[in-house]
Amino acid sequence: MAAYLFEHDWDDERDRLDVLEQVFDPASRDCLGRVPLPPGGQCLEIGSGAGSIARWLCDRVGPTGRVVATDLDTGFLEALTESNLEVRRHDIVADDLETDAFDLIHARLVLEHIPQRDHVVRRLVRALRPGGWLVLEDFDWSSFVPAPGCTGGDLMATAVEALHLVFPAAGAATDFGRALPLDFRAVGLVEVGAEGRVHVGLGGTPVATWWRMTLAKLGPPMIGTGLMTGTDVDELLRACEDPGFCCLLPTLVTAWGRRPGP
Repeated sequence: MAAYLFEHDWDDERDRLDVLEQVFDPASRDCLGRVPLPPGGQCLEIGSGAGSIARWLCDRVGPTGRVVATDLDTGFLEALTESNLEVRRHDIVADDLETDAFDLIHARLVLEHIPQRDHVVRRLVRALRPGGWLVLEDFDWSSFVPAPGCTGGDLMATAVEALHLVFPAAGAATDFGRALPLDFRAVGLVEVGAEGRVHVGLGGTPVATWWRMTLAKLGPPMIGTGLMTGTDVDELLRACEDPGFCCLLPTLVTAWGRRPGP
């Protein structure tokens, strides 16, 4: 697996994940809440981060169900106390994974960072029970533009250009979200559907706060592209807090599909 851009050892990563959960969890819960689960459902949550969706799934499946929450670094998950939760340090590319085991598998903003993402999708399908559901959420960057006249708009446009270099260099894809529905059909899933949601990073809102923290983490590699200086990055971080800042973020595409079977 290529170097991940959001390692947990960054000083502000837990705070960034907390804001990420605040911004993205409502839509994730809405979609996952529509997936039918049997009594005692078995769920796999990949790249669980700080564990908010894993905790929510534990409540949904109840005491007779089970949720396996995985991550390359489980430090943020160790404090979770749900009795029906298993925390597992796991590399979804290389480590062993059960087959025919889960009624629901979910990952958010994970596979886009994995160069072997197509291989991983096939592994996840094999890990589903017949009739089980796969739900993946990943970005598509085609919507990623600053609003006309926004504070720091020129710097924001340059940052977008830089990030289109930073992410592929780390093995990540900026167009994986839009590919998900066809990828699901290609691996034999049925009842495939998808939706896309675009958050607006308006200065002073949690969305802009999450984006500012994300930019702060990505500052060094953006500077490394030669398109931005440290002064540029600092100015852009300040702009994200300004009431006049506004940009469309990448579209979060949520795709779902069911493994054929009863």
